[in-house]
Amino acid sequence: MPKRWSVLKNLINGCELKDDLFLSLINEEGLILSANANMQRSLHIKNPREETVNFFNLLHPDHISAFKTAIDESRNQNSPSSAELYLKNGYYHPMKWQINYIENPVIGKGDFLCVGYKLLDDERLKQFNILGEQNYQTIVEGLNAGILFQDCNGELIAANKKAAEIFGSTLERLYQLKDIRGHWNQSWEVYNENGEPVDFNDTPYMKALATGKAVAEILCIKLRNGEKLQILFNSQPLFNTGDDMPFSVVSNIVDVTREKKLSGEMQERDMLFRSFLDKTPNLSWVVDDAATLLFASTSFYQYFGLKEENCINKNILELVPSTVGEALHSKHLQVLETGVPLETIEKMKWSDGTNFVFHINLFPIQGIADKKMIGGHAVNLAEKFATEKKLREANERLLMLSRATSDAIWEWDMQTGYIFRNDALMDMVGYHAEDSKGLSWWLRRIHPEDRNRLSDIIKEATDKGQHSWEDEYRFKCADGTYKHVQDKGYVVYENGLPVKMIGSLQDVTELKQLEGQLMEEKLQRQKEISETVIRVQEKERTRIGHELHDNVNQILSTAKLFVDMVTPSSEDEKTFKAKGVEYLLSAIEEIRKLSRELVVPQLKEKGLIDSVKLLIEDINISSSQKIRFTHDHENELLSSGKKITLFRIIQEQLKNILKYSKAKQVDIYLQYKDDNVQLTIKDDGVGFDPRQTHKGIGLSNIHDRAMFYNGTVDIQAAPGKGCILTISLPGKD
Repeated sequence: MPKRWSVLKNLINGCELKDDLFLSLINEEGLILSANANMQRSLHIKNPREETVNFFNLLHPDHISAFKTAIDESRNQNSPSSAELYLKNGYYHPMKWQINYIENPVIGKGDFLCVGYKLLDDERLKQFNILGEQNYQTIVEGLNAGILFQDCNGELIAANKKAAEIFGSTLERLYQLKDIRGHWNQSWEVYNENGEPVDFNDTPYMKALATGKAVAEILCIKLRNGEKLQILFNSQPLFNTGDDMPFSVVSNIVDVTREKKLSGEMQERDMLFRSFLDKTPNLSWVVDDAATLLFASTSFYQYFGLKEENCINKNILELVPSTVGEALHSKHLQVLETGVPLETIEKMKWSDGTNFVFHINLFPIQGIADKKMIGGHAVNLAEKFATEKKLREANERLLMLSRATSDAIWEWDMQTGYIFRNDALMDMVGYHAEDSKGLSWWLRRIHPEDRNRLSDIIKEATDKGQHSWEDEYRFKCADGTYKHVQDKGYVVYENGLPVKMIGSLQDVTELKQLEGQLMEEKLQRQKEISETVIRVQEKERTRIGHELHDNVNQILSTAKLFVDMVTPSSEDEKTFKAKGVEYLLSAIEEIRKLSRELVVPQLKEKGLIDSVKLLIEDINISSSQKIRFTHDHENELLSSGKKITLFRIIQEQLKNILKYSKAKQVDIYLQYKDDNVQLTIKDDGVGFDPRQTHKGIGLSNIHDRAMFYNGTVDIQAAPGKGCILTISLPGKD
């Protein structure tokens, strides 16, 4: 026994609100074994030791079952359980009880320590009792709907357990709420059905208090766990006798989330159903067991020339042509009797002789109150049959044409990926018909340099809706050689999408070879012409150079002799004679230099290197520029034509440098590199912008001479940074 009291003491000491606790020890039948003074006084019961009192008699009848369940849980789980109950204290008022099982090992049974406390403070309990006088059953027994009583400021006075359950809470937490207005406007998320936030003054119960009239409205409330509920508030103001303004408001609340969701789903399904009936191109209908038309698609009405408003609830056999009605009636009856769906293809003949073919599906539908209905769906196959017939005929014609023609023909079904190639095409590329595969097989055999281009051309044609494309590419045949083929494709579209491609191939290998030969002959002819032009130019330059040297210089030399024979008689005449001799000598020297430039140097005798050195020596005599020449002797192995070309290029570029560059240093490099002769002429002059400088006669001659031997010309120059001219010629003829 001391041990049991020790357990009781520990349980009581662990409870909060010790000054206001209700304590009682009861047995399994609910008989109160002992109770503290607060419980005896508050519930108006006598000392249990003097008079038998049963705890169940203090409870509202509706809560006895919940209390017994809490007792069983405490005993079976050997742990505390709790329950929110209404106890009678003049009126029933809400309390929370904790039930603790205490085992008595002596008798093999246990008792229960019940610790309870009020959920309402004294002020709110006073209001609760006032309401309880006239609204007792509503507060305590309103089990099917949530009940909220609020004062004229909207603060909670009373609520039932159903209201707490709707909000995912307990009565204890509901009664702890104060300053509901502040919570509403600052913490809680509440919206109307349009998704707009609801201010506290716009709630149904505050409207009812303000207007004195009942208000019903649905509010969308987000709970603490994130769940969103749609709750119907029916708020009714309460008046004291003789008062015009309500002192309180009672709200009947119902969770309509599921109903609203179902209603929305029903509306959505109805909208989808109506949209399906409006949009489906096929004939659809629903009839009952008396063949009364209940629903039909827009296509159904249009096909038979009917109006929906004149057809609903009419016998379908009276609406459709007799041939259709006769075909459907027996099938409808069969589905009604067996309850098994039916699929059939019906051929019908209209009164005007037109033939129609329909693929029909009939299936049973279970209606409300076991009403039997039949759903029907019909697809007009007449066009499909006609299209398939045309397609078969077209395929047969294509097969016959492919066998009869010698042209290489192919067809690509872009939906299935299948490609047909006729025998002529396969013979062209040397493969057997059984080797022919899909598009990737063909693309892998296209020359790598042509493959991507062809793919891009086909893609561009289909992306832009073009009806044809054409390209020439190299294809690897079965023997490993490449053939040049001309491919032409024609694209077939359906509903704006490419579905088929038909084309033909032509072997243009011989034509390409002829084009190559003609091109080579043309280049050879151009080379011969250029060579002749250069040879004639050099010959003419040599003739002019010799003419200047042999004739003009002789004349000037003779003129100098005559001038030397003149004896001047005065100082002025001596001056005139000296000036005349000076100018004659200058002219003779200029003509000598010009003659040397024009006459082709004797490269066979002196060689290219010596001729360039002699040219540099002549320039160094009459110019302040320093010219350095770096070379190797392999250049002497070049042909006479290339030597002359390199000499003329050096001569032309040095002339340009002397005339325009103002350079102090010029470097010339003539070397053999990778079977090519490379000539580089570099100066430190004023430079120029190659993009803006007009290509004069000198640079044009340099380009022409280099191009004649399939050489390249590169000019690197910039204002203030001099110029680097690089010429590269093939070393072998």
